[in-house]
Amino acid sequence: MNCTNCNTWNPDDKEVCWRCQHELPKPQPKPQKRKNFAGLPIWVWVAFVLFFVVTSLGQCMMSGVPAA
Repeated sequence: MNCTNCNTWNPDDKEVCWRCQHELPKPQPKPQKRKNFAGLPIWVWVAFVLFFVVTSLGQCMMSGVPAA
């Protein structure tokens, strides 16, 4: 973070500038990231699991039907 008074870089944990002793602005909290699992959003995994379950159930239902 740069000082608003002298434009000197200061670490984020400093409250006053190390050069001019001017009070530094408070760092803004970082926005929260969306939850991911293995690099993909959770909703993608839920959709994949639902697709797998539905197609598996369809295969189980059709396995007992004789071909016409």
